[in-house]
Amino acid sequence: MKHPKLKFEIGEKKDVKTFFCFSDDAEYDGGRSLNWAILKKYPELKEQFKDNVFVGEKKFIEKFVHNLYQNEQKVMNENIELYEKKWRKIEKEFYQLTDALFPLRKWPIGKYISYPTIWGMYPRFLDDKTFQFPFNAKEEKSVNIIIAHEMLHFVFYDYFLEKYSEYDEHSMVAWHTSEIFNVIIQNLPVWMEIFELPSGSYPEHEKIVAEIQNEKRGGWGVDELAERILVEVKKMSK
Repeated sequence: MKHPKLKFEIGEKKDVKTFFCFSDDAEYDGGRSLNWAILKKYPELKEQFKDNVFVGEKKFIEKFVHNLYQNEQKVMNENIELYEKKWRKIEKEFYQLTDALFPLRKWPIGKYISYPTIWGMYPRFLDDKTFQFPFNAKEEKSVNIIIAHEMLHFVFYDYFLEKYSEYDEHSMVAWHTSEIFNVIIQNLPVWMEIFELPSGSYPEHEKIVAEIQNEKRGGWGVDELAERILVEVKKMSK
């Protein structure tokens, strides 16, 4: 099976776009992601918002991002080289794991580019298959977990939206299901042998993850696991 070759690139403009994605999403999650990703890390940007609504100027954010990229250029260049080397070492094993989950399934077409980010959360973009990871991670091993997490999203969403056509990529049901799915899969022993550290979950998913993990320690088939998660996600939606 042909697998995408993940590229590693530095993209200042990508981080400007990401800022405004978090800003726009504040309308839907009460500002949680905005706070986690941006305001908690850069409290000086709080004055650019009023009640989680951006009231500043785009040029200010562009300059803010540009200055950070200039200041962190050396660290960013060194780390992106390091993180790519680390990923290449386990890339083949990652695809062996995903092939076992989704046998004979083709990976969706996309750019498959990973970018370092100055922000405190690491979004993925389903439309072009790009995502971000921390430019200077506190725990070096965590970067491979983040990369695997986002790559797993791309193939899972492709599977899920085909099987459950009543949902689209913006559906909260799809989002909840995909996040819970990833944590359960990435914390299986066969994945932990390679990645060593567990994948963390969102607070609202912790109880569901723990419950489903305890039901079947030996692992799940994708269809069975997706159906099981959907039962719990639909309860959440009510």
